[in-house]
Amino acid sequence: MKHLLAVMIVVILTGCGTNHDEQVKTKNQISTQQNVKTPVLNSMKIAMDKPKTLHPIYNLDPTVSQALYLFFDTLVKIEDDGSVQPNIANYWSINNEDNSIILTLNEDIKWHDGVNLTAEDVVFSIKTIMGAKESIYKKSVENIANVAVLSPYTLQIWYRQPFSGTLQTLFFPVIPKHIYGVGYEQAIDLTPVGSGPYKYKENIPLDAMYLEANKEYFKGAPLIETFEILLTPNQSSILSAFEQGLIDLVYTDTMDWGKYTKDSSINIYEIPTQNYEFLGLNFRLEKNNNINIREALTYAIDRQEIIDIYYLGHGVLADTPINPTSYLFDQDIIIKQQDEAKIKLLLSKEGYIYDEKTQLYTKNGVPLSFTLLVNKDNYNRMKIAEYIVSMFKDVGILLNIDALDIQTYNRRIYDGDYDMFFGGWKFSYVYDLTYAFHSKEIDKGDNFIRYSNANMDKLLEEAFSTDPYNINTAYIDLQRYFLKENPYISLYFKTAALIIKNKFAENIDPDPLNIYSNVYEWSIQQG
Repeated sequence: MKHLLAVMIVVILTGCGTNHDEQVKTKNQISTQQNVKTPVLNSMKIAMDKPKTLHPIYNLDPTVSQALYLFFDTLVKIEDDGSVQPNIANYWSINNEDNSIILTLNEDIKWHDGVNLTAEDVVFSIKTIMGAKESIYKKSVENIANVAVLSPYTLQIWYRQPFSGTLQTLFFPVIPKHIYGVGYEQAIDLTPVGSGPYKYKENIPLDAMYLEANKEYFKGAPLIETFEILLTPNQSSILSAFEQGLIDLVYTDTMDWGKYTKDSSINIYEIPTQNYEFLGLNFRLEKNNNINIREALTYAIDRQEIIDIYYLGHGVLADTPINPTSYLFDQDIIIKQQDEAKIKLLLSKEGYIYDEKTQLYTKNGVPLSFTLLVNKDNYNRMKIAEYIVSMFKDVGILLNIDALDIQTYNRRIYDGDYDMFFGGWKFSYVYDLTYAFHSKEIDKGDNFIRYSNANMDKLLEEAFSTDPYNINTAYIDLQRYFLKENPYISLYFKTAALIIKNKFAENIDPDPLNIYSNVYEWSIQQG
């Protein structure tokens, strides 16, 4: 489930082939109408990759997932800071004694066909995710032992073990049982029927899809009447369509800020991400096991300068894997800055002296040096790595780059054949850092830095298993110990961008997992 790529990513089908009434499939299957009406002026154009399915649980394409949030609401919302707020679920109570949660639903939500949304639908959605071979929401159900309906608008979920991120696992789309309770082959071909702000209207096969406002939406009737979704081959085509003026909106977490910041025809909404960049150290090497040397390295890089130059200021400095924008962040942390005096003090404690001739810190005539593995196909990482080399040199530390293709880069890291590497994680909002730093993950997980520390193990276990209401305390303790140990040299979190034509009013408030979270309030400016 976790793969070390150019950017390492942490992630977050079968069904019983029942012979359901063929009329259901015919009624709900994706339309093949050719005579599509011209969209009205009060409309927004967006794009997504050509979908293999419009089933929100079985779909694996991220651009399609975002578009599907126009049709389907999620059980809860995840805010910019990673905290959880009510959505379909109005209230919840956690029972630590039997390791369960009871959820009470909003009773005023209807499906697009007018049927009430009930606890039966939520339970059905959970079981559908559990039964799916693949789903981007699979992490949400990994810890579920059982789920049951208690009343039409109340359900209970039991978990296998205590988990601090239980509330975050409740972020998944809810689908109607009376529509999707068919065999897998039928379900993947159904037109979307959800409870979201927009309803399916019609489509031109392999070209475009049209949506209309759900006037009965429980948060209020959307102000934009229709959406047109163009179908494109890939993400690059979506960006190209936006630049050509064919669509009104584009979302990207690999933002070329310089291309858009001076364009007066658009508005840019910066969105926090869980895309964390760092330098990983091989703890098999004696020098990397030295806590003062690791501490010195944290002061060697002017990370804000990197963000300013390569991301035009759009990034967040971080000293730990917890984003400073997160509700879990320890507000007492003072972010480190480049500091040559502290480097000198820390290295002198380990017997290093500054050699004026070589302008390097040396010990017994040997300079303090590292070789940094970088994926040569990642252009940004290569440029930033070269800049880090110059920063290390300026403070008296020798750093050489070993630029590798992605296959060799991955192999060398997992084999432990490196000094240091430039990498990154895309963390889930269902936080669990065990896989990266716990000693039990050295051989079987992604603790490829070979870091082993009993105190860290204990803090990771406590952060994982604590009550969700006490999660902040556990993660503050973890962050403070991370700052002391520095198993990674943290760099920054990247930010994403929602870029929209400025004809739309500036009341747009995207969430990190759902850019359309308040789409029902969006409008077109007059005049």
